[in-house]
Amino acid sequence: MYQKMGLVVEGGGTKAAYTAGVLKAFLQEKIYIPYTVGISAGCEMLANYVSRQPYRLEVSGVEATSQPMVFGLKAYRKEGSLYGLETTNAFIESKEKLDLEKFWSSSSKMDFGLYNLDTHQVEYFDKSHLDESQTLMIASCALLLLAHPYEFEGQRYMDAGLRDMISIEQSLRQGNDRHIVISTKEIGYVRKPAPKWQLRLAKHVYHDDVIVEDLKNRHLRYKEQWDKVDQLEREGKAMVLRPHKDLGVTRYTTSEKKLRPWFQLGFDETMERMDKIKAFCEVE
Repeated sequence: MYQKMGLVVEGGGTKAAYTAGVLKAFLQEKIYIPYTVGISAGCEMLANYVSRQPYRLEVSGVEATSQPMVFGLKAYRKEGSLYGLETTNAFIESKEKLDLEKFWSSSSKMDFGLYNLDTHQVEYFDKSHLDESQTLMIASCALLLLAHPYEFEGQRYMDAGLRDMISIEQSLRQGNDRHIVISTKEIGYVRKPAPKWQLRLAKHVYHDDVIVEDLKNRHLRYKEQWDKVDQLEREGKAMVLRPHKDLGVTRYTTSEKKLRPWFQLGFDETMERMDKIKAFCEVE
């Protein structure tokens, strides 16, 4: 394994079931990337990869996200968020607990990206910060407007996707010169600007002009981050793994009948490219 290799994982709500399938294939083939970094649901999937728990990937990507309390008014009544993050995490733990000892001692490093509501910056925490409460991981999935912020180490945090959706710059800052990027978006996807009603709602909820501005510019940052990945891919320094079929799955899909084929697509498409993936990871 080439040691200056980074695995960069996008979020995408329940579309991250595709990522879970990709990472299951990695574990099956014993592809252990030295450095990993995730955003939002990408953190949840990556933690299972770093701890080498393939079944937990399937639980996180498919079973947990198809439970009744995942999204909607029931989740809001229980947790004060439209996304039932704590309930979802509890369900995953009931099926297979995160093996923290293996997670901490794993050969794969991991950084969690979170948005600090007080400083308006994205901060990255290494895996030593994840404890049994898993607050760090839950907070990383707390989407703007859909979940309440979480306090961690005296600061308020939410999903870093408000600014960093593809953490390619973080992988570069860690000294990596090859990168595998896992995206939940089909090729040709273009993020649209936030609608005016969403900007007004963010202003009303957070009373913070910087947060509103970050939301307004999110689609521009997304393009900048993909432009960087595309440049690295042209230079032979990046490989992008993304779905090549549209199965009608969105970030809010909670149907197991849709999520399971999406998970399987991630696994199957990765296995089809496995020879190229292994060649990309090898020391020259």
